[in-house]
Amino acid sequence: MTPDLAVIIPTFKRTDSLERLLDHLEAQQGVSLEVIVVDQNEPGYFAGSLLQKLQQLIWVKQPVPNASVARNNGFAHSTAPHILFVDDDLVPEPKFCAEGLNIFKTHQDIKCFVPLVYAHSGKSLALQSGKEKFTEEHSSGTGIFGITETISACIFFERSYYQQSGGFDELLFEFAKTSEDQEFFLRMRTNGLKLWLVPSIEIFHDEKVGGGCELRTAGYWNTRTKCMRAIALRHRIHKDQPGALSLSDLLQLSRSSFLNKRAITSGVGNLVSELRLLKKSIDESRTFFEANRNVYTSGKPDFLKNHSKKKQQVTNY
Repeated sequence: MTPDLAVIIPTFKRTDSLERLLDHLEAQQGVSLEVIVVDQNEPGYFAGSLLQKLQQLIWVKQPVPNASVARNNGFAHSTAPHILFVDDDLVPEPKFCAEGLNIFKTHQDIKCFVPLVYAHSGKSLALQSGKEKFTEEHSSGTGIFGITETISACIFFERSYYQQSGGFDELLFEFAKTSEDQEFFLRMRTNGLKLWLVPSIEIFHDEKVGGGCELRTAGYWNTRTKCMRAIALRHRIHKDQPGALSLSDLLQLSRSSFLNKRAITSGVGNLVSELRLLKKSIDESRTFFEANRNVYTSGKPDFLKNHSKKKQQVTNY
């Protein structure tokens, strides 16, 4: 029997929060789940009760950590008609998955949506952040609205809609180790695919959990380097003729780097460092783009095709 919903969980350097998530998924009511854990850790990382839980699920081994590959790889191992990507530091309520599926049943035009993902700072702040990316009210008048982008911590998809997206950009994450969600939602908009926010469905994001991409705990310049590399490559990708940066691109990159109040008032030393980082990001993004030009200049990128013929190693007990 085909499950109602495939829950795809990329995991990296987390144990307690992953086990908590699996326990909460086991407690979901009114829905049959296909739980897929994409393990990006070194062999033997898991032990004890968590290892036992993983052995009862679809447990995909991915030797090289890459969040985009993990999501696409998890999708390739799924069979359900609807997909939920969820990070390993989230905590769903017992009816979370059933309520999510009900959105697809109730609103035939919604093919992709996110719930209200709130952290310790509260639900009001999370809702305000969503409204800042507002595009349109849903015709139902039920408080659902379109947004331009969001974090990729939790996303519901109709299966065919995710296939239309082409999946998450595996090359961008390989290059920058971040911002794959910003590129993904930009590509969705470019291809005419809509993203909705459904605030009535909520899930808690435990930001105090370590591990994962570790951007929240990494040093300032480590984080800045990843972000600037991602921004530079994204500007090269999303052009009518991908590759070269225009004067407008360079201005936007400069604003992200040093033409802002925080950078200008931080002192000459930091300003010079920001300029050097900008130049390095531009140069390295050029080299990386040229090495992968065929992917970005051959029509719509489709990263899912990398997984369609041969799935990576999977342990399914």
